[in-house]
Amino acid sequence: MDQRDVKSLERQTALALERLAIKLGQYRPAEARTHRLSNQQIIIMAAIFDRPGCNVKAITEETGMFQSTISRSLEGLIASGHVRRGRSNLDSRMTELHLSETGSDILAAVRNEWRSRVSALLSGLQPADRRTAAAGIELLSKELDLQ
Repeated sequence: MDQRDVKSLERQTALALERLAIKLGQYRPAEARTHRLSNQQIIIMAAIFDRPGCNVKAITEETGMFQSTISRSLEGLIASGHVRRGRSNLDSRMTELHLSETGSDILAAVRNEWRSRVSALLSGLQPADRRTAAAGIELLSKELDLQ
């Protein structure tokens, strides 16, 4: 493969990923719509679930969102009872965030819906193509983790 082919493949891949990101960003799970939660709030809830007891700074590092954006979203999540904020048992100067039982249930439903949606998307592919897609996505994900 010569340099021109490599550049063309990179452009095609970038455009395909851009289209995929837009389509995924536009998708709002039914459970999120039912509870009037934005995709941003679902992402914040997932970060809290994955790192119980975290703080806004940790969510910022996890999601790449601005602290001010996270703080505004958290106020709504706390007011609606999906997230609890409290003082750390180890250091009373620190604030910890946890999902409430309702928040955990909503997030579980959203993640199940995402898995079902991915399964439905993959069901149209041949088994070899599914493995190729999964391997490619995993490879790109690992590369992003390194950056």
